[in-house]
Amino acid sequence: CTALGIISWSLAFSQSSPSMLAEWRSLYRKAAASEAAGPMAQSMAMACEQQPSNDHALGFHAVAELMLAEEALNPMDKLQRFNEWKPVLEGVLSELPNDPDMALLRLGVQEHVPLFLDYHDDMPRDRAVVEQGIDSNHWAEDPEHQLFVQEFLLSLKATHNDPNPKR
Repeated sequence: CTALGIISWSLAFSQSSPSMLAEWRSLYRKAAASEAAGPMAQSMAMACEQQPSNDHALGFHAVAELMLAEEALNPMDKLQRFNEWKPVLEGVLSELPNDPDMALLRLGVQEHVPLFLDYHDDMPRDRAVVEQGIDSNHWAEDPEHQLFVQEFLLSLKATHNDPNPKR
C-alpha cells in the first residue's frame, strides 16, 4: 500500500456515499414510523464499527440511541441514555453544522423530548437548515426522504401553530 492509497481508502470510509445515506435515511424513517429504533440502532452500530470516522454514521447512530431512550420504560434508563447520547449528536453537529440530514435528526429529537430536558434551543436553526436543504434539493436523489422531510416540516408548523405554513 502506498501512502496515497491509504489516504484514498481513509477518505472513502470517512465520508458517506449516497447509497449509504439513502439506506440510513430509510432506517430512520422506519424507526420513526414504527416507534421501534432497535433495528436502526443495531445497523448503525455496525456501520460505526466499519467506519469509525464517519460523522454521518455516528449521527444516525446517536439518534437511534436517543430514540431508544424514548422507548425505555424506566425513567432513569431514559435519562441515562439521553445524557449518554445527546453529547454524541451535539459533537456530530459541531463537525457538520450545516448538514441538512444531521439538522433534521436533531430537530426530530428536539421535537420529541420532554420540555424538562431543556433540549429545544436549536430548533429554529435546525429548521432553517432543513428548509434550506429542501430549497437546495439536498434530497433530490432520495425523493421518498424528501417527502418525509416535507411532511415533518408541515407537522412541525401545525404543532407549533404557525399561522403561515409555506411547505
